[in-house]
Amino acid sequence: MITLISEFINLFFPKVCLSCNSRLQKKEHILCSRCKKKIDFFTDCCLICGSEKDNNTCHTCETSNFYFDRARSVFRFNKTIQNLIHNLKYNEITSLAKFLGDYCVKYLTEYRPFEKIDIITPVPLHKVKKRARGFNQAEIVAREIARKKEFKYIPNLIKRKKFTNTQTKLSKFERIKNVSNAFKINHKYPLKNKNILLIDDVFTTGSTVNAVSKLLKNNNVNKIYVLTIARA
Repeated sequence: MITLISEFINLFFPKVCLSCNSRLQKKEHILCSRCKKKIDFFTDCCLICGSEKDNNTCHTCETSNFYFDRARSVFRFNKTIQNLIHNLKYNEITSLAKFLGDYCVKYLTEYRPFEKIDIITPVPLHKVKKRARGFNQAEIVAREIARKKEFKYIPNLIKRKKFTNTQTKLSKFERIKNVSNAFKINHKYPLKNKNILLIDDVFTTGSTVNAVSKLLKNNNVNKIYVLTIARA
């Protein structure tokens, strides 16, 4: 009976690829096989900031003052990844959090870019923005990673105290200014000598994760690692 209902639903409401909108075949999930081939782990990167190297030289590290100890992105930012993140954030397809979280876990397991992790936490949204969206995409991806990797998960370790405009169309300088003093520590949790894994969706200039990292460094954290879904 359940199978018949499922087949009826698929006939009139077929599942589609969440990148190109083509109809998914029977064994396909979230992405069609063509789009799935377009996502690869981003591994040939700077060992510190995770940006793409130019002849083994990292210009990003040379021109930026990063407070985190190491950053990595699971994917390069392309149209397929952009569509997945957009569907997660703005179309409320939260099943994508598990899909992307699984890739994050696979990346961490295969490449082991970070040393011992004591706490995993997401970059927070302001409460107004979170209420409007209904969720924080970084929070549910971090939860998926914590569950699979058995990390200690503290979703409210960092709080956003200042409402900020979207970073999307801002210059690097404007991004830094926009998130300056935007965060505060939840002092309920002891941080001294802890290794923190910070989760966000996209690393563009790194202004947001750097602002959070600076705050953590000022609170006697040992190591700060950053993992994002994509690197723009």
